This record gives sequence, structure tokens and C-alpha cells, in this order.
Amino acid sequence: MELYQLRTFAAVARAGHLTRAAEGLHVSQPAVSAHIKTLEESLGVVLFTRSARGMSLTREGAALLPQAEAMLALAAELEQRARTLRQELSGELRVGLHTDAEFLRGLPLLDELRRRHPKLEVHLCQSMSGAILDDVRERRLDCGFVYGSVPPEGDLASARVCATELCLVGPPQWRQRLAGRGWEDFKAEPWIWFTESCPYRPILARRLGGTPRNVVAVTDYEGTLKSLVSSGAGLSLMRRDEAQRHEASGEVCLWGGPGEPLEVFLVYRRDREADPAISAVRLALRQVWGLGAGDPAPCCVA
Repeated sequence: MELYQLRTFAAVARAGHLTRAAEGLHVSQPAVSAHIKTLEESLGVVLFTRSARGMSLTREGAALLPQAEAMLALAAELEQRARTLRQELSGELRVGLHTDAEFLRGLPLLDELRRRHPKLEVHLCQSMSGAILDDVRERRLDCGFVYGSVPPEGDLASARVCATELCLVGPPQWRQRLAGRGWEDFKAEPWIWFTESCPYRPILARRLGGTPRNVVAVTDYEGTLKSLVSSGAGLSLMRRDEAQRHEASGEVCLWGGPGEPLEVFLVYRRDREADPAISAVRLALRQVWGLGAGDPAPCCVA
């Protein structure tokens, strides 16, 4: 007894006719007849009575049909489970974080990935945008968050996550010193500068017309930057949400001038765009950030 014979049995019982059953099964009528004959011989009972009007279940056939349908349902469930297992991700997924996990909604993202793929072991690796780009390119990371997109013709692809804003901050005691001044006025002030790979650097260099004359420190670590500014070392750039939080606690003062827009992207290797793991991260991101496939990324500036 084979599953295809049970499918034919159930199809003929529903259709009440060999020809209609054959059409529904996309097989020939002789094949349907052969399936029924072989099944009857295997079971040792007659399943149908044949007449000019079609096929009618015998008493034995009517008694066996519910069990046949139950077996077909179990087989379908087994096939569905097998498909799920084929799609179920396992192993390690290494995701680079270029800034704090709270801003990137790292915990909700992790929860969403765990919910969908409980066998997937997610590693959240703290790093900087430049290093993350190199690590994704060299396959040391599967994907990662960075400031700014990547060139469309390169070996990396990117998906926009959100928009944020950079703003000028200074030591808390400099509030009057910053009031009413513009970017041109800040060139001679002491600055906490950024490494070459930090995306803040070209933004600030454009605003100041190059590297400032008085660089007191160079860093690309946000915690160090905040400590230096707070201690009175000089000016720097900070994400607006961070600046507002640190200003509220009296650690920095926020200049009242306009900020600089900056976008956050997820980057991954272009040759892995169809990879199930990358697809899983992108789907989880859409869920966590409330994005549809074509929606603009949210703006996170406050």
C-alpha cells in the first residue's frame, strides 16, 4: 500500500467518478483505475462499486475512507515539518554592532531571532563601522551595523535601518562659550577628533574646512569621547539622543545649532544576499523597527 494509492482512493471517493478524479490528480484515467485495483488487492476488499453513473463507495470502502484520509493528513504534516526543518537555521550568526545595542534595538532583535530560529546562536560583536566593513568583507562577521551605506558596485550590500543626527557638544561649563557662535567660530577650539575610519570625521572636517588646529585627543570609542568632553578637554560630535541624555545628567552641553544627518545601515556580503541567515536578520529587523519592505527607515534623533 502506497500513499499515492490512498490519495487516489480519497480523490475518487470525493469525485464519485474516475475521470473527474483523474483530472484533479493530473494523471490519466487508466492510472487511476490501476491505483484503485492495486489498493483493493492489497487490502483484500472492494472499495467501490462501478456503474454508468460513476463510482460509489462500498460498505468497506466507506469504513476505510476516514482512516485513509487521516493517514494522508499525517503524511502532509510530516512533509510540512520536514520543510520547516530544512529552513530551520542553526549554528552561529555573528553580527557587528557599531554603537550601543540599546540604540540599535539589539535585545528585541535578538529576541525576534531566537523566537524564529531557536537553534541559531547569535553573537553580538561590538566594533566600529570601518572595522565592521572589513570584517564582513573578510567573512569574520556575517553582517553588521554601520553608519552610511556602501557603494552599489562593491562586494558589500546594505539595507537602511534608520536615520539619526549628529550634533556638536562641549563640556558642561562651556554653555556660554558656545552660545551664539557658528561652525567657523569653533575652528580654533580644542577638539576631540576621530580616527580615519570613523564616519564622524569627514562630516566634521567638512563643517570645519579640514582638521582643526587644536586636536587634543583622537578616539572612535563613544564612551571615551563622552568622558573627554565631560572632563573639559574640548568639543566633539555626538549622536543627538546620546547628547540629550548626557546633557540631562549634566555631563555635556549641547550646542543649539543645526545637526548633521547620518543614516544607519545593515551591511552584508553581496554574494550572501539570498543566504537564509541574512534573510532572517533582515526580516527580524523589519519586525523590530516596524518596517515594511518598501517603507522609509524611521528617524531616531530624540
